[in-house]
Amino acid sequence: MISLRLLALWLHVLGVIVWVGGVAYQAHVLGPAARRGAAALFAEAAQRARPVAWAAVSLVILTGFYNVTRLGPFERVMESGAGLVLAGKFVLVIVAVALAAQRDFSQVPRLRRALAAGGDAGPALGAIAWLDRLTLLLALALVYLGLAISRA
Repeated sequence: MISLRLLALWLHVLGVIVWVGGVAYQAHVLGPAARRGAAALFAEAAQRARPVAWAAVSLVILTGFYNVTRLGPFERVMESGAGLVLAGKFVLVIVAVALAAQRDFSQVPRLRRALAAGGDAGPALGAIAWLDRLTLLLALALVYLGLAISRA
């Protein structure tokens, strides 16, 4: 039988794969297509992916909190150095979630409004591209920090 700890870890990794994989797909496949004229397709895909992405974000956060409770006694976590790394990871998670929220709840609707009005989609697409790049960069740092915590 699978342990709760292993299940939580598996769900955490699955959530990260779904969230970061979705951002990477949109940034590197759909984004370039949108800049070549398929902006409406990009806006529709981003809108449809939002529930899946935010479910994955929620799963990552909830399982992350559970995984923190499994690190052991507070004193040992602090002595090993994992406490400081964990604090940094929490800060980066907050920033990554804020960037994702800005993208999904501000810039994607801005893109949809521009497309509906027949306006220029370029500024919204540019903002989304930067937010995606920053989120992917933070994701790399978060994976590294997660591995560092697991090794501490």
